[in-house]
Amino acid sequence: MICVKKFIQYQDYISRLYSFDVKLDEHEVLTRDITFQVTDDCTACCTYCYQGHKGHRMMTKDVAKRGVDLLFDMYDKNEGTFINHKTKAIILDFIGGEPLMNIDIIDYVCTYFMEKCIEKNHPWLYTWKASMISNGSLYFDPKVQAFLKKFRGFVSFSITLDGPEEIHNSCRIYPDGHGNFDDAYAAMKHFNTHYYEQLGTKVTIAPENLHNLNRIVKFFVDEGMEEINANTIFEIEWTDEQAKEFYYELKKMADYLLSLDHDVYVSLFRDDMFKPMLEDNNKNYCGGTGSMLAFDPDGVAYPCLRYMESSLGDDAPPIIIGSVDGIFETDEHKEIKRCLDCITRRSQSTDECFNCPIADGCGWCSAWNY
Repeated sequence: MICVKKFIQYQDYISRLYSFDVKLDEHEVLTRDITFQVTDDCTACCTYCYQGHKGHRMMTKDVAKRGVDLLFDMYDKNEGTFINHKTKAIILDFIGGEPLMNIDIIDYVCTYFMEKCIEKNHPWLYTWKASMISNGSLYFDPKVQAFLKKFRGFVSFSITLDGPEEIHNSCRIYPDGHGNFDDAYAAMKHFNTHYYEQLGTKVTIAPENLHNLNRIVKFFVDEGMEEINANTIFEIEWTDEQAKEFYYELKKMADYLLSLDHDVYVSLFRDDMFKPMLEDNNKNYCGGTGSMLAFDPDGVAYPCLRYMESSLGDDAPPIIIGSVDGIFETDEHKEIKRCLDCITRRSQSTDECFNCPIADGCGWCSAWNY
């Protein structure tokens, strides 16, 4: 049967704990997501990757340390709205390329962050989390296994797996052309067997695999998955015909899920979707306009990873807001913050989109709009 989501987002968990005790000003949040792009290199070359301009850079310990120090410095100063004493939790999000290519720095950041918390008797010691998504190619590296055991309970870890072998390998391939399925599948099975938290999955829906959507979901159900998260790619213009195909795939999926004798959550059937949004709901769904912070391998700071050169290429200039030594400090960066703070649902929406009768639950990417 179709069920409600069992595993809430960590930000929502923190909100339940503190929202009644903390009064937030505009642009303040209880949880900050801090992205460390520990490398812009990758072991794979997936056909629909949004980072179309990768390199071979690796973040160093010096850059990583200064990034962590900046978080505590902003908290101690208690100035501004990005991080202050109202910031109750930190999520350290590690990305690439393939983040496990630089597992040494991931381990260093988490270790140093905890040491700083202990040294300062800081409340983040009890509320921090690390998060990363991997293609599984380096999962069995002894350093990766040691890290997962060392920070067990603090790490949200996912493997990108797009369903059965032939479907997964149609998009997720290595530079020599062979598919990534065997590595990703073995990593998924090992994680589910050896770690107490079941590995979640994230299915990327693209035009190439849209007609296989039900095969993909059934694959994960047969693998014992209780939660299946799925999202469409932003980087193409979806057609009306593809929307119709998506609709009929969802109808078939609903019938299948209702026929099961156990609970399965599929994010495509969230209960807050497919209804209009109130006109006075003018908040920006996307966190990439000042709610998040991303450091590239050289320590340059961006509102989110999609404003980096590795994502933008030559399509648009990168939007830089500082570095690991400080953010929003120069007049130029302060003006960027003012502009980011002005972005709303209305400012990004056509009339058709703003008044859409099924807008609630629809996601958008402000960086892609940029």
